Amino acid sequence: MRTLFLTDLDGTFLDPAARVSAESAEIINTLTKKGLLFSVATARTYATVIPIFSQVDLRLPLVLMNGVCIYDPIERQTISVHSIPPETGKEIDNLFKKYGKNPLLYFEKNSRLNVKYKALDNGHIRSYVTDRKAFFNKAFEHVSTFDFKNSGDFVYVVTLDEKEALEGIYGEMKKIKSIDCNFYSDNYTDCYFLEAMCAGINKGRAAAELKKRLGADRLIVFGDNINDIPLFEASDECYAVRNACDELKKIATGVIGSNSDNAVAKFIEKRFSEDRQVL
Repeated sequence: MRTLFLTDLDGTFLDPAARVSAESAEIINTLTKKGLLFSVATARTYATVIPIFSQVDLRLPLVLMNGVCIYDPIERQTISVHSIPPETGKEIDNLFKKYGKNPLLYFEKNSRLNVKYKALDNGHIRSYVTDRKAFFNKAFEHVSTFDFKNSGDFVYVVTLDEKEALEGIYGEMKKIKSIDCNFYSDNYTDCYFLEAMCAGINKGRAAAELKKRLGADRLIVFGDNINDIPLFEASDECYAVRNACDELKKIATGVIGSNSDNAVAKFIEKRFSEDRQVL
């Protein structure tokens, strides 16, 4: 039986400093040589995932941006991407104007992402942009208006702020039928993420697509936050790390150790060994 192991990153596979530990990297690399099917399902883009996993032998497609994109890390090409209609983009733009806020809008073109923004509203979002520019060479562009016709596929919306500052926008964005939204706390600060993507697109749908693409018989997943709920629902087995939110623990097959203890890699190592013995 071919098992695909798919893990969330922040708060799950990555340590509290948002790194892949040397121990986790060694475990995954050793098992990959033995035939392990391992990949990730994350809200991150390839611009940050590839550098973070520089010491890990990533051979399989990656589920990125909460399912918006499936990306080939070997060929460095997008395999599939789901876009938001341009007219919905204009509706989102007007909604943020109504609340005096400014999101980051992601556009994909020729397997490259370009992130456009009109203004950076607070320290959280400024740090988000600054860090990604400095460490991941991610393309950000300040614009006066959003061009939804000539910028490529409009694929993703994100902003960061205090919870109270975004609740009103979230309430109205949920009513837009052509998109799905997530609103959840950041793993590293006291702010909240508000994000949106094409309706019906999530980690679970992309994970099912990847499972089918690879011809896997079973899908085992790992997560920590509410944006992992669709991933858990699409799996054959799902495990929450000890530091996960209560909502995820309630629907998990089981709860393992924390992300600070290399719990996911250790679980995969044990399970992979047990499955090989059965074979």
